[in-house]
Amino acid sequence: MSSASSALIQTLANKGVEVIFSLSGNQIMPLYDACIDANIRIIHTRHEGAAVYMAEAYAQLSGKLGVALVTAGPGLLNAVSALYSAARSETPILLISGDAGFGMDGRGGFQELDQCAITAPITKYSARPENAAAILSDLDNCIATALGGTPGPTHLALAFDLLSQTTGLDAAKNLSLPPASAMRQSDLETVIKAIDAAKHPLIITGPQANRTRQPAANVALEAALGLPIICLESARGLSDSFYGDLTTVLKSADLIIHLGKLADYSTGLHARGRITKGTPIISILTEDQTAPMPAHDDHPITLMRTGNIPASMNQLATAITDQKITVCDADWPAAVTASITRRLAWQAGDQGRHPAALTAQLQFAINQAASPILIADGGEFCQWVQAGCIAPRRMINGPSGAIGGGIAYAIGASIACPDAEIFLVMGDGTAGFYLGEIHTAVRTNANITAIIGNDYRWNAEVQIQIDTYGPDRVYGCDLDEKADYAAAAIGLGAQGQNVGPDDDLDAALRTASAFQGPTVLNVLIDGQAAPKFIPMKL
Repeated sequence: MSSASSALIQTLANKGVEVIFSLSGNQIMPLYDACIDANIRIIHTRHEGAAVYMAEAYAQLSGKLGVALVTAGPGLLNAVSALYSAARSETPILLISGDAGFGMDGRGGFQELDQCAITAPITKYSARPENAAAILSDLDNCIATALGGTPGPTHLALAFDLLSQTTGLDAAKNLSLPPASAMRQSDLETVIKAIDAAKHPLIITGPQANRTRQPAANVALEAALGLPIICLESARGLSDSFYGDLTTVLKSADLIIHLGKLADYSTGLHARGRITKGTPIISILTEDQTAPMPAHDDHPITLMRTGNIPASMNQLATAITDQKITVCDADWPAAVTASITRRLAWQAGDQGRHPAALTAQLQFAINQAASPILIADGGEFCQWVQAGCIAPRRMINGPSGAIGGGIAYAIGASIACPDAEIFLVMGDGTAGFYLGEIHTAVRTNANITAIIGNDYRWNAEVQIQIDTYGPDRVYGCDLDEKADYAAAAIGLGAQGQNVGPDDDLDAALRTASAFQGPTVLNVLIDGQAAPKFIPMKL
């Protein structure tokens, strides 16, 4: 007879899971053992949070379910902050955690913790099966919920005494998800009429429908509209440098459609004057998304529901094309494009390499790569990269505002896309969060060129202090030259190089690209404020 662990792991394999990101621990060793027979690869990380970040990136770049496996107590707690990032980025991942045995509930068992009470507020579904027979049904619910509607994380806590049981459970076969459903016909007609009547419409999506994750739906809808689609997926909202001067066209819009994008602070709804009073807003959300308030100040919101955002994008594209809808004034698409691609001029610094100059050289390296993926891990330096670099596929640290997951993101992306060259950018503060995962990148032979823009400080916070309190009130955010990130990378088995202001960065990038494996370039830069058109206000 098979064990509960074997049935669970073989079920995951039957449902297409090929890799699990994990940090080992006592309660989950039965699952490790079961992975041998199921031929599931384990990527063994150095921190539980990194395992979840890797699963998040893997899911976004592969289009599949990401799976992370951690142990109980502190293992689960270490994973929670990364779980929040996956929730905010609307990424389908399954977090499996070991747990204290049922037989010790309330009796002070090893690492006993009410895990579901912790994860339920930040997951779509969280369960602790009460018997072996319930494990597979709860697993099915976790997977279907993670992938359905608006994608997101789910959590399955597994008591150790259940995992070790010998049972008559048979592994379940492939998961059959219902076909993705779009809007009701009456809602579709309402949206089409609104688009037909508008002169200056804007279509705004959320992270679940960005270009990397839903390329076909974006191409189809943009072609039908003749208009760029805006994806708001940054914690900085409208002040993110990637969006350029988006606020100019946002204020000129006479119709705003939110496609799966929650009406939160990042849309400009909460900041008076960002959107012209009375501008109609249509919010098209999946059934499992939180509904917006009926009105935000002076902005009426019409709420519609759908089963799936990409399906609705394709549905809109087909209807616009079939009905030969004139979407907007002839000059509006150019105005939108000009605004979102507008960039501030930058002044040369007096301390060495300007981050904008670095960005230009990085863009050249990206252009030379056969299959590049750009990953930007927050911070002020990455705002320069977002302003100056484009890539066919990219991933940012997302709406949660968390930083530090970049190395783990790059590893997850490499596992999902082994033939890609991953360009990872992060600041020197950010690099310290999961620096030990460089060794995981070495062990997985991840093809990563990691660029640390090193200005010896937490520059995003420095700029907040300058903007809020004045330049004479900068305090507590300094770093220094004593941290040699290139040497640390070499010590962890990677290739590393320090690149000073007068060193040849182009040559260093060529060397990194030619190397099969991870390279860390510690590039000294000026600590410049991000090139944003409006200040960031929460």
